[in-house]
Amino acid sequence: MRKKALVITGVAAAAVILGGTTVAAASGTLATDDQPLGGTELQRASDAALAKTGGGTVTKAEAENEGATAYEVDVRLPDGSRVEVNLDSSFQVAGVEGPELGDDDDNAPALNSADWDRAASAALARVGQGRVSEVERETEGATAYEVEVRLDNGSEVEVRVGADFQIVGQDAPEFDDD
Repeated sequence: MRKKALVITGVAAAAVILGGTTVAAASGTLATDDQPLGGTELQRASDAALAKTGGGTVTKAEAENEGATAYEVDVRLPDGSRVEVNLDSSFQVAGVEGPELGDDDDNAPALNSADWDRAASAALARVGQGRVSEVERETEGATAYEVEVRLDNGSEVEVRVGADFQIVGQDAPEFDDD
């Protein structure tokens, strides 16, 4: 009887130790950098990122631990460009890297990827070269979008585009002082 009690006690102790190790290992993988998201976290992060970009496809979503960034979501936009949306621990947008989809004018409607693409295409057609680095909504006068184009020589030009995606104006190319 005593031998049976020792065996049961040993098995129980091993189960507790092994179970504790498994829990510790599992908890050690939560909220660390570059861990893929799943379940509810993935859904909430994807929803927040796609709301910011106005659509697209989530290609990667990870937990991060860099300053205000708790989650990093990579989105491929319908035009094929890619953006990285950084979210805080409450799934609020902390920043966007890549083609800018933000709007500086708080009264303007959110900029979606279709409008981004049309405004960018109009600006590139006007300028004839370079790549779009930023598109913002604007509500001053006839200007509905401000598009920054980085030219092949490294200078930037701002092109103002109307709501009908026609060119309203263009500034002279400037080199960034940064």
